[in-house]
Amino acid sequence: SSCNSLYDDVENPELRAIVEKVAATTPYREETSTNEAQSPPNPQKRISGKQRKATLEEYQQTFLQVPRIDDRKPVFVSSDVRDRLDRVVRILGGRRMSVSGIIENIVRHHLSLYEEDFEAWRKL
Repeated sequence: SSCNSLYDDVENPELRAIVEKVAATTPYREETSTNEAQSPPNPQKRISGKQRKATLEEYQQTFLQVPRIDDRKPVFVSSDVRDRLDRVVRILGGRRMSVSGIIENIVRHHLSLYEEDFEAWRKL
């Protein structure tokens, strides 16, 4: 990892690497209509610490806010996925955040992002 990293306060090198990887690999995706062409990603583009922090904050705002879930239903995921999500929640989430909460937020985001596509595909 780089000197003066945004995550230097994370003393455990393994945890710091995970936090940096999550922040670096969290894609920023603008909502676009299905008709707009999307440019391919540029994998060699450097991300500044300021951009990485903004991306982390956006990720936390989108996925790590404690959701209100009124009518809970069980959902099954593999133990690997559950363990990986638990690690993200413990490192980046608040005290009240849970794996169920991040799954709820991920699914809500996915459904919202693809809502128009689902309707169009249903009509095919």
